[in-house]
Amino acid sequence: MDTFKSLYSSLLPYLCCIPVGYFISKKEWIPKAWIHKPLLFVLLPILVIDHVLNAEFSNLLILASISFLLAFLMIFPAMLVDKWLDKSGDINILKSGFSYFNVAFFGIPTVKSLFGEEAVTTLVCIYVGTALYGNIVGYIQVAKSKFGTKQAIIEVLKIPFIYIIILALVLKGFKVETPEVVKPVVEVMGTVVSVMGMLIIGMNLTNIEFKSLDWKYYSKVLGVRAIAAIVITAGLIGLEYWLIDGLEQKERRIMALIGLFPIAANLAVFASFLKSQEKQSALLIVFSMILSLVLVPLGAMIFGGN
Repeated sequence: MDTFKSLYSSLLPYLCCIPVGYFISKKEWIPKAWIHKPLLFVLLPILVIDHVLNAEFSNLLILASISFLLAFLMIFPAMLVDKWLDKSGDINILKSGFSYFNVAFFGIPTVKSLFGEEAVTTLVCIYVGTALYGNIVGYIQVAKSKFGTKQAIIEVLKIPFIYIIILALVLKGFKVETPEVVKPVVEVMGTVVSVMGMLIIGMNLTNIEFKSLDWKYYSKVLGVRAIAAIVITAGLIGLEYWLIDGLEQKERRIMALIGLFPIAANLAVFASFLKSQEKQSALLIVFSMILSLVLVPLGAMIFGGN
């Protein structure tokens, strides 16, 4: 029970931002564009550069590769859900919902609570892989829910992530480090990103009629997602141990928890930016968050925390 209490107390301030976002949108006090555009074009790119510069290169390579492969392989269970279970949702949003893991907004306070401050370095390496997938391949998938393939690729070229990640890797290659004077600002910025991401989720829930939702559909989708993520993550960690064995046990435990994380708020941010499937994306995120609040503490108890 201590694991549950510690996790919930850490995440509570962020979770409270969801109803706040709902209330702000309901009252029409702030347009959503005032939140999702600074997130896409300013705050998230700065965090990506800082995360890459402060990561160990060997861990960055191994963990980023595993998390990228996890995100990519999750496309296939999403396709099976669309084919076998139900066609109620958009397949492109569904693919991204399966592939996006909330490593930044949900992961940072979670890992700090369960493994301590030093574990954030490991999470950063994992984040790079999910960011590479989610902000390029995943964004194209979301864009395809509104545009054709060609236009979707053009849309992804309009956001700075692809250029920011390349820049961050180049700076990493030249061993550039984040200036000490900037680090406190970046830490505060990380909290702001988490808060704004949760506000977006709440704002996207404004016009949803919960009584008319297809609860059976969402339970099936998220159930398959959770099982598939656990199996794929376990397979990738086992493959790394067999072929490379370059990670410490604690790093593997943190990586094992990623499959239990909720869908990243980026899905709602991108859907808002594109004005496409906003309600479906918000619901998938919220319901996966509820599921993760049960699965992550259970996983931590199995894998071990501090």
